[in-house]
Amino acid sequence: MTGKLIGQAAREFGLNPRTLRYYEAMQLLPPPMRSGGGYRIYNEETVRRLGFIIKAKSLGLTLKEIRQIVMVGGTGRLPCNSVQRILREHGRRVDHQLAHLRTLKADLATVLARCRRTRTYDGGVTGPKTICPVIETLGTGRQNTIRNGGDRR
Repeated sequence: MTGKLIGQAAREFGLNPRTLRYYEAMQLLPPPMRSGGGYRIYNEETVRRLGFIIKAKSLGLTLKEIRQIVMVGGTGRLPCNSVQRILREHGRRVDHQLAHLRTLKADLATVLARCRRTRTYDGGVTGPKTICPVIETLGTGRQNTIRNGGDRR
């Protein structure tokens, strides 16, 4: 039987063998062949699919999205329509994240400027329950959204 053991395939892609088992459970990878001792053996097609998964993840696609593409591809048809739909939606998510990050960067600059103007941070003494007055006095609204990890739609 020719192929790669799970450890070999995982190392080739810089992954942990548990990740490959997880991909199998998610049906991203087909069930592998087994050796006489029950070890997983990944054939060339499975290793190629693993490469596809890694490349799709590098684009920021979720495992669910990758699974959708793999499932369509598994029917023998090219998944072009699915890929285009998924990439358009992903592009919208990236645009939203970029807008959020621009706002976050501006807020960080504002807070940093407040820190520079506040003598308390140059070794001054604060009250016993104060950790960082500049952060603790952040207002509501946009700053609370930032403080709480942003909009998680």
